[in-house]
Amino acid sequence: MRPKYSWSKRLLSKRLWRYYLRSAERMMRLFHIINITFLLGSTTVILIIISLFTPLFSQSIVYLFTLLPLPHISGTAMNSPPTAYVVLGGGLTNDHNNQIILNSYSLNRAQTAAGAYHDLPLPIVLSGAEAPWLGQWLIEHGIDGLISENASMNTCENARFTAKRIPLQHVYLITDSYHMARARRQFALNGINSTPIDAPLPVNRDWKKPAQNLTHSRRAVYEVAAYLRDVIRPQMDCRQAQEVTSQQLLTPRGSVTKTSSE
Repeated sequence: MRPKYSWSKRLLSKRLWRYYLRSAERMMRLFHIINITFLLGSTTVILIIISLFTPLFSQSIVYLFTLLPLPHISGTAMNSPPTAYVVLGGGLTNDHNNQIILNSYSLNRAQTAAGAYHDLPLPIVLSGAEAPWLGQWLIEHGIDGLISENASMNTCENARFTAKRIPLQHVYLITDSYHMARARRQFALNGINSTPIDAPLPVNRDWKKPAQNLTHSRRAVYEVAAYLRDVIRPQMDCRQAQEVTSQQLLTPRGSVTKTSSE
């Protein structure tokens, strides 16, 4: 009986040993996969963090924005030429005398509109609470043919209230390149085709100036989040066109200050 018992014991030991080896091999493979995943993930995170301080990140986001499809627009809007410029306000600020003035975002958009107008004179639609100040700046620089929409407080309302203020099929849309994709989407949802005219940000990208590049990167991250929000869960504070009267669209609100970036 002893030899038989000893043989069974050795057989069991061999099976346990083989099971142990297979388990150890699986664990080594798992650790190998975890190490590779961690290495790739950490490398990706480090590269993204580094790119935030260079023009690479923000330029990539702008390029990806240009690839995003627009909601369906009617054939008439698609085929008609632009008949107006629409300038979206980018915020207000106060000067050293505590007077309300255009902030640098809005000022750049006004300057871009002025340049485009001098190349091709078309009516200019000013959208947002900044409209009175945008209009004043443009008038001071010899530009008329201004149409104001003063009621909107965000990008969604910019589109809805512009569509209510004046019938438009196709416009030149003026805002910064990060905001452009979200703005064009909102205008398309309201039946208005748009050709983008990008206004510059207050600071330029510069490989030698990380702080300026980070400003662009923050703007890009904000717009990515805002675009996803608009698609997945549209903002609740966007009023319907019927909630405001035509008189409200025409009424300046001098005490209202929008934050930059909509």
